[in-house]
Amino acid sequence: MITSFKGKKILVTGYSSGIGNCLIKKYLSLGAKVYSTSTKLEFKKKNLIVLKCNFLNQHSQDIFFKKIENITFDVVVNNAGINIIDEIYNIKDQDIEKIIRINLTIPAQIIKLTSRRMIKRRKGKIINISSIFGSISKSKRASYSSSKSGLIGLTKASALDLAKYNILVNSVSPGFIDTKLTRKILGKNLMKKMKNQIPLKKIAKPDEIIPYIIFLSSDNNNYITGQNCVIDGGFVIQ
Repeated sequence: MITSFKGKKILVTGYSSGIGNCLIKKYLSLGAKVYSTSTKLEFKKKNLIVLKCNFLNQHSQDIFFKKIENITFDVVVNNAGINIIDEIYNIKDQDIEKIIRINLTIPAQIIKLTSRRMIKRRKGKIINISSIFGSISKSKRASYSSSKSGLIGLTKASALDLAKYNILVNSVSPGFIDTKLTRKILGKNLMKKMKNQIPLKKIAKPDEIIPYIIFLSSDNNNYITGQNCVIDGGFVIQ
């Protein structure tokens, strides 16, 4: 099965994240022109355009949306996300708002904006990066789980709204991924503990998630929409 994205324009939010960075490199290697976002960087390099945007700042978001509103994307990947761990009775209101905004509100607004031009062409793929914590949860994840569960709901509803325009919308829910953010949040000891709790006895690398996103966003996928693809080494089926 040959996969090519030559001539396609792709938006992947979250340039610096583990999955986002790996995914962008893969899209570029397959011939795509990729647009992305970063809270710190803005640059253009061959087929990669990174736009500076802080989604927690409305003015910054408005500038970013203005820059992309006239671009017809073939693929949109809502990858940017945050996680703040705390008990529901302790977490600050502003932290709840941050998590919901970045993980759910922004993806909804990006879908709203970019799908309008996809509709005119009657073609497009949208992938939302959710999490296994959108389906299950644990202590100190109330806000995060709420946002990721909402993102799966957004995926299903958007898929129904956009199906008549041949726009396919799916979500991918990774389990524990070996990234800098995961190591920072869990720490070495908890990482080891989590590894032993996964049936496959390993924590996935970001590049192990990429093939599924590539397939769902490629021309090889013409019929899968409204689905949530869980990639977790068997963790949630225990």
